[in-house]
This record gives sequence, C-alpha cells and structure tokens, in this order.
Amino acid sequence: MKRDFSSETAMAKEELRRIMRVRLREIDAAQRAEKSLLLCELAAHAPSFAASRCVGFFAPLPSEPDIAPLIEEAWAQHKRVALPVMIRHGNKPQLNWHEVANWDELVMTGPFGLREPDPLRAPRVTAGELDCVFVPGLAFDRDGFRLGRGGGFYDCFLANVRAGLPKIGLMFECQRVPSVPRESHDHPLPEVITESGVTPFPPSS
Repeated sequence: MKRDFSSETAMAKEELRRIMRVRLREIDAAQRAEKSLLLCELAAHAPSFAASRCVGFFAPLPSEPDIAPLIEEAWAQHKRVALPVMIRHGNKPQLNWHEVANWDELVMTGPFGLREPDPLRAPRVTAGELDCVFVPGLAFDRDGFRLGRGGGFYDCFLANVRAGLPKIGLMFECQRVPSVPRESHDHPLPEVITESGVTPFPPSS
C-alpha cells in the first residue's frame, strides 16, 4: 500500500504548530516586550530595511513579536508602509498589499483575527513596489525554512515574488528548531532576525 507522505508531513506540521503555540504562550508579557524591542532594533539596522522605500510588514498575533516599534520607525523615516489583506480566490490564498499611514487605517479583521487595512481606503501596493518584506512564522530551522500559521498565504506570496526581494523573518529565538517539516511548496527565507541576532541562510541548491 502506497504511503501518503504529504499527509504525514501535514500532520507533522500541525504537531509542530501545537508545540510552538504552547512555547510562545509561555513567554510572559514583560519578556515579550523586551525581546520584541531588541528584535525591532536589529531589524531597523538591517541594510535591506535602511535602503528600502516601501516595506511590507505583518500584523502579529498576540503571542508573536510586537513589531509596532519597527513600523513606527519606518513611518518616522518617511518610508511607505504596506500591510496585507488576506483573501482567497477559490482555494488559492493571496496577500493583497495596501499602504497605511497610521494605526487608524488598520480597521478590518481578517483571518486569524488579525488587523488589516481597509482595501477601499488604503491605496493598493503591488508586490513589485516592495523593496523589503518582513515575514511572520511559528518556527524556523537551520536552513531557513519556516513553519507558517497554516493558511498558506505567505507560502503563495513567497513562491511568486521577484528574485532578489529581501525577505526577512521576524521571530523569537525560542522559535528556532532543528528542522521544519517540508513540502514542495515551502520556500526558505534568506534571513531571520530574532532578539539574539541576525541569522543569514545560504541560498538553497
């Protein structure tokens, strides 16, 4: 009987998501704030961020790094700040980016309960306009592969962005694991920033 390895990998991902959610919940509020600030400071000094004019960010879950200081730094430097609206075309998940100028423009509630821009008020930003993108995740491994939240939105986005676009994961150090279960649609990140430092990953062969 033929084994369904794709199903086994999907189950392994769900188990790792469960483990990582527990691990993230164990970080208390004070630790999360301190680690988030360190992470944001490192990201603000990243060459890709410094050179960018239009930056893609994400709205974090309560258990994820609070990247509000980094977004505010981008506004202070007069960079264009883009956040995604998560939509589905049939079964295909998609990120539509929209420019926001302040927190009041994040008025919608999208998948996972995340704050999103109002697409009727916030100008659309094409993926080609992004100079740098910060990416969320539940875990990352020694090769830069990430475990997402399970919706597939960033998997589809990362698979279709232009070559050379800086894609930087922002996660806590406790989200580093030896290996993330991989499927054919998974793409490694070239760089992940945690509160402990910047980890670059060599291009996959």
